[in-house]
Amino acid sequence: MQGVSAEYIRRSAMSDGEEVSESDKSFFAVELRYMQGKVDYNGYLWNGTPSRADDITDYYMEGILKAGYTYDFGQSGFSLWPYAGLGGRFLTDKLDESGPSGYRRESTYIYIPVGFNLRKQMGSSFSLTLNAQGDILLSGRQISKIEGTGNVHNTQDEGYGLRAGLRIQYNFGTFGIFAEPFYRYWHIQNSEPQYYTDGYYIYTLLEPKNETREAGVKIGIVF
Repeated sequence: MQGVSAEYIRRSAMSDGEEVSESDKSFFAVELRYMQGKVDYNGYLWNGTPSRADDITDYYMEGILKAGYTYDFGQSGFSLWPYAGLGGRFLTDKLDESGPSGYRRESTYIYIPVGFNLRKQMGSSFSLTLNAQGDILLSGRQISKIEGTGNVHNTQDEGYGLRAGLRIQYNFGTFGIFAEPFYRYWHIQNSEPQYYTDGYYIYTLLEPKNETREAGVKIGIVF
């Protein structure tokens, strides 16, 4: 997959001035992300038959608001940035590209991100930052566009996410460049069932538990 992301960080978020305050260690951040590309899907048909589809079109948008506090550890060069916030993720899987057994699925997650950045400043220009984050699912909603049934709405409110990254950054005065290998994981439990009848039979429509794994490298510029 390929994508773009942007993040704005405001240091000393509780202060009125534009400068970073030595007494106000708070910070506020906004993160936006868009990803698209091809994914491989493993699942099952309604009758339990295994189903695999490769190169399915997939895209998602994600936004996170977070706030936290910074702790500097003197001359060691280490600083710790714990935070918490609120995030949202909208995903579209075009499983209808896999054939007549597939369908388009749209997923919306609202979650609480809790994590930290652990930064090591190495000299005046070079730094390493480890990020670790857990995501607590608050609300999940699946819309399955299955032919003959209309849009099926399932509530999927139990699950969690995990993510980690290691940013390697080099600064050139007023700007810097970085590379960041990352890993992201979601584990979502079974949804609440919905029911559909064709006039003769009643069908139970369930969005099953699922896992998503994503690994890659982010390259960017810091101002």
